[in-house]
Amino acid sequence: MTRIAAKLVVAAAIVGATVLPLSATNPGTRVPRRVDVVIDAHMGHFTPRVIRVHRGDTVHVTMRAMDAAHGFKIQGREDVDVTAYPGMPAEVTFVADWMGGREWFCTFNCGPRHGSMTGMITVVRDEEQL
Repeated sequence: MTRIAAKLVVAAAIVGATVLPLSATNPGTRVPRRVDVVIDAHMGHFTPRVIRVHRGDTVHVTMRAMDAAHGFKIQGREDVDVTAYPGMPAEVTFVADWMGGREWFCTFNCGPRHGSMTGMITVVRDEEQL
């Protein structure tokens, strides 16, 4: 091996060691995960009503409309806004990149109890239990 090639191999090894993910250099750090949630929308309520995830987790929601069309939108997130119909679930994926709680709500005027169709997604710190 030439000297230049040997120097490149050593340089690549040094660079590779410095860009390891934080979790590889600090075993106490939690790695973000994918969280799959199925939400059933019934007139007047969602099941479940509360979702807890860690900051940085990727959340994949499948919403099933059980009786009429229902919407799903998270407060402050313009990219999370879907509508499901009976027999036609809606899916959306997003990263939980905030701390604390955000309300989600039905965006489709689904009937007389439309105003009570809300839920909460709570994003907690790494060290907190779900």
